[in-house]
Amino acid sequence: MTLDRDRIVDRAVELLRAQGLGALSMRRLAAELGVAPGAIYWHVPSKQDLLADVAERIVAGMVPPAVDPSPEPERVLAVACALRAALLAVRDGADVVSLALALRPDGLRPVRDIALLFADRLPPPRADWAARVLVHFVLGTVAEEQNRAELRRAGHLGSDAGPDAGPDAGPDVGGEVVPAFRFGVRAIVAGAATVP
Repeated sequence: MTLDRDRIVDRAVELLRAQGLGALSMRRLAAELGVAPGAIYWHVPSKQDLLADVAERIVAGMVPPAVDPSPEPERVLAVACALRAALLAVRDGADVVSLALALRPDGLRPVRDIALLFADRLPPPRADWAARVLVHFVLGTVAEEQNRAELRRAGHLGSDAGPDAGPDAGPDVGGEVVPAFRFGVRAIVAGAATVP
């Protein structure tokens, strides 16, 4: 099979899902693809560029919300939940997307999608600022959740440790977003409209 950028990114996402960011090196990726490390660099100039492409692939998995006719706060909540689900689908997804945002601040879909939702109520550049605050909230909550999962896998936390042990405190109960996450998103939406 011919080596190309898509195949490299696909394999990098598979490695992330299986083993996390710590296991993803260019040398390991080359070995997984059965090529010399230099062959990867022919298609991807650096690991940072690779991770930015991986981040694009992660957020491309966002399922578009089917709530367009609903009021804006519910549309924003639906997009935030879709972003959260896409990040959680890939081990260390929040860390990878955070890095990509540092490399390409305006290049990732969630920031653009959420800014459009805020554009009805806020003038530029405030809609962009509000979107960025919300994306950082989602990234932070997912990073904490994924870090806690890694600590549990390593045996450093028991299954009942941490703030997500209670039914209303943590990010997930039976696959549903719990009130703490909803509250955070709604607080950002409400606050964005009232900040002078």
